[in-house]
Amino acid sequence: MKKLASSILIFIVAFFILGAALSAIQGRMNAIRYNERLTDDDPLENAPPLVAFTSVALGGFRGLVADYLWLRSSKMQDEGNYFEMVQLADWIVKLQPRFTGSHAFLAWNMAYNVSVTFTSFEDRWRWVKRGIELIRDEALEYNPGDPELFRQLGWIYQHKLGKDLDDANRYYKTEFAKEMIRLFGDFYGEWDELIKAPENEQKLRAALGGKNDVWGILASHGYKDFADFERHFRELAVIPPEVAAELRELGSERIVEASLRRRWMVMKYRLLPDWLKKLNAKYGDLDWRLAEAHAIYWAERGREKWTDDKDTFKRLSCDRMIFQSLAAAFETGRLVYLKDIQHLEMTPNIHIIDAVNKSYQDAWALYDENTIGGAYGNFLVNAVVTLYKFGEKKKAAEILALGNTYERYGTRFAKPLDEFVLKELADDMEAASYPVAQGTVQSYLMNAYYQLAIDEDEVAEGYLTIAQQLYDRYRKFVTGTEKRRALPPWKQMQITSLEMTKQRIPAPMAKRLEERLPKAGEKFIPEAGEIAAPVVQ
Repeated sequence: MKKLASSILIFIVAFFILGAALSAIQGRMNAIRYNERLTDDDPLENAPPLVAFTSVALGGFRGLVADYLWLRSSKMQDEGNYFEMVQLADWIVKLQPRFTGSHAFLAWNMAYNVSVTFTSFEDRWRWVKRGIELIRDEALEYNPGDPELFRQLGWIYQHKLGKDLDDANRYYKTEFAKEMIRLFGDFYGEWDELIKAPENEQKLRAALGGKNDVWGILASHGYKDFADFERHFRELAVIPPEVAAELRELGSERIVEASLRRRWMVMKYRLLPDWLKKLNAKYGDLDWRLAEAHAIYWAERGREKWTDDKDTFKRLSCDRMIFQSLAAAFETGRLVYLKDIQHLEMTPNIHIIDAVNKSYQDAWALYDENTIGGAYGNFLVNAVVTLYKFGEKKKAAEILALGNTYERYGTRFAKPLDEFVLKELADDMEAASYPVAQGTVQSYLMNAYYQLAIDEDEVAEGYLTIAQQLYDRYRKFVTGTEKRRALPPWKQMQITSLEMTKQRIPAPMAKRLEERLPKAGEKFIPEAGEIAAPVVQ
């Protein structure tokens, strides 16, 4: 027995001696790699304990273990064992924290390949979210300035969430918008206040000065510390009412909530409020509750770092993501929240037209004509039609004239405005484009409500009839693909278009329209905490 115990003791001592020796050797190897510039990456600093342990304990064997996990992960996917695959992906990231190519592939695989194996929209969204989180919450934790991860994350926002190629795309958009409503609360658009908000507990204490009774209030409500309170805040997306009332009486509620929301934005979603302000100044008011704005955010951050000639292709991919996402935001980049029926709907953001146009022109100046010219021409066509439909005929004529100045497009834009738009509308309805079809129906409904506001009832009835005919015609076009391409219910479109009309016409006319029609009771930005799950048609 004593001999066995002695052997075990010798084994344990030998294990620790070898571990210490390996740690010293690995440290020397890292120093040599860094000093002799044998690697492009600096050694990991401030890494989580598990990552630090595997880096030291496994040393050069990490690659072999990661390769095995890759093979195991592929087998798990083939067998449909997706939950074990998630754990393996997490381990691979921790074993190879600098191997960003693997992180991007694993995220893409979850968001695209795994998600579509499920029929439930809720299950699909869970996997798309997991793909986003693998890059945003894990890979970027170890590579916070890696532009390749920025680009890949932007792609998921632009393509998987933004486009309509997945039957569940509207569910994705709705769930993401709901998530962003929770994140921003009443601070949506208050970028200056969020920029100045304290970044951590220490700075919050300093900003509060003598009002440090805040921590006494939190303790009186059962919170162990500020971190415990912060966790509860993120669960609720608001400060609990009983706590908020006491903080308000103390005069500290606003700064405490601003700090909490800023930390949530930066630490969880890696959204820097100064960047949001900068991009709004550059492109106009982007709607940060929609995926297109987030695609632009990540593409801009990636493009900023790719300045060498060898990075031209990657920079081009970011530029494309930016002008394509801007074009998408122009068509469906404004969120309308209809409170009474708990519905989210995306409508055109026509006020960013000049920024979208400039982004195409800037890209054309940087790259060859064939790379940008075709996409730019299609955008100009869509811009003319969309502006015309929503009553911006002067701006539509300006864009039409601009298109006619380019030799590349021949006589495509050499038509009177009305003739050009009518032809394109017919073509677009036949092609069954969802954003254009939605915009077309909305524009006729808005014209109908405008005519009602000025007591032109017969004209209004004509517009309403056309809108109904276009709506019914489009429904026939999309038979069999209703899940991803059907327009919102007819009543829903009427309510949304009515609210949009009231927002755009002079106040006396809006009042006159309200007198003639029942109030719809919608609003665009919900109150903080008002986050009941919307109905997705």
